[in-house]
Order: sequence, then structure tokens, then C-alpha cells
Amino acid sequence: MWLSAVNPMMLKNNQYYVDLSKVGASIQLPLAAANTNQPVTFAFETSNIPDTIPVYVNVASPSVLNTPVTATLGLDTAYLNQYNQQQLAQDSTFVPYELLPDSVYSVSGWNVTVPAGQRLANINVIIYTSKLDATHKYILPITITSASLPIENWNHLLLNISAKNEWDGSYNVHVHIDGANSYAGTDFTDSGVQLHTQGVNSVYENSIADFFGGYTLYTFNSDGTMSVLAGPSAANPNGYGAAVVESSYDQSNHSFHLKYTILSGKYIFTLDYQKQ
Repeated sequence: MWLSAVNPMMLKNNQYYVDLSKVGASIQLPLAAANTNQPVTFAFETSNIPDTIPVYVNVASPSVLNTPVTATLGLDTAYLNQYNQQQLAQDSTFVPYELLPDSVYSVSGWNVTVPAGQRLANINVIIYTSKLDATHKYILPITITSASLPIENWNHLLLNISAKNEWDGSYNVHVHIDGANSYAGTDFTDSGVQLHTQGVNSVYENSIADFFGGYTLYTFNSDGTMSVLAGPSAANPNGYGAAVVESSYDQSNHSFHLKYTILSGKYIFTLDYQKQ
């Protein structure tokens, strides 16, 4: 808006004037340009129906061209590795991104043609959200590998693909502990307990009963019951041998009730979760 109020003759007489009419045409990834080659997050609701991300190329030129422009896109793993190394050099606690597994996505095709008189064309990346493992940080890195125009620096698109199912979120939880252990009789209520997506019908918590360190996976079964895995970590998800005694859930308000044991009944947990 402010440029329209500037006298163009004054600009031409100014030492900083640039005649854009003489700038040659080039091609770029506009989403990479908008995010300065940094990760762009796409979070999806998990579903058995795939989702689609259109990835555009853009012809940057003073005016549209009267000939078509062709380009070939591809994976940009070298840039992903470089990005991870740069982040680790700045922060030793940074968890590197992983390359999105090829079982989680497909591409409509890597070749694109921008028709004469137009600026944009795209490929489609199809994401199979039900196959995403939410315990990992995934990136699908895309670049223009070749084109009939010069390729700009805005050519490193890092798609951070994540998924959330309807049970993902923050909860209020009431916990009661029984069993042959020193914590028997413990009873407390907590808020802000975070559950994270793991597939279409499961969420995980980075604790045991919001009390002990560990990993718990809750699965909402189609018959209204729930299944539980509990262990020291996601790498050993049922190391504590969880056994469900009773379970139920209300999908209308995303609340659920569980009673389960671990370590052959040594600990008995009764839990009530209510999504905030």
C-alpha cells in the first residue's frame, strides 16, 4: 500500500532504485519462501481417509510468461540433515527430525508444468495419518531438483507432518492407588495432564497413572471398553504387564474411566479422565 504513495520519478532518481522490469524469471517453492526454508507444521486429525497437502511451485517474474515452465521436485534429505546439524550445534537438547517414512505418504508425481500465462502449478502429497507414529518428529523435505528456469534459494520445503486424534489433548484426572505397595491409599486430582496421539484410536501418556515415570498407551475399543499398555518407555510399552479390571469411555465429552493393575497386581490404579 505504501509504495503506491511514492512518486516513481523520485525513486528513479534515488540511488536505491531497482528496475524490476529487467529482473529475469525464476522458480521457487512459495511455502518455503514464506517460511524462510524453516519447518512448516501440518497437523491432521487421524483418520483412515488420507489427507492431501498441495505443494506449489511459483514462477517469479515481472510479468507472466508466454511459454510453459517445467520443473521436477524431489526429496531434500541433504538439507534436512544440514538443518538438524545446525540446530544441534545451537542447542544440544534439540531432538533431530526424522525423514517421514515412505509408508506414510505418496506423491501424485514429481513433475510439474506451469502453463503459459500462469505462475503456479502443484503436486499433491497424500498423507496416511492413521500410519503416523506420534512419538517421532517427522519431516518430509522437498526441493526443486531441476527446472527450465533458474531455481531460487527458497527451495527447501520442510513439511513437519503430525497428527492428532480426537482424544489428544489436556485432561483433568483423578487417581486412586491400591495394592500391596507403600503408596496404597494415595488419592489425588491433577490438571493439565497431556495425552498424545498414537494412531487413530490410541493416546499415550509419559507417565504411569500420572504418578510414576514411564509410558502408558490407552486404546479406545469399538465395543466401549479400553485396552492399556504400561511400561518404562515407548521402547518397552508393556514391560509392567498391565491388566485391565474395568473400563469405559464417553465419546460425547471425551471422558474415560479405567481400573488396571501392573506388576502382577502389586499396583492397582483407578483413574478418571475428563478432557479440558
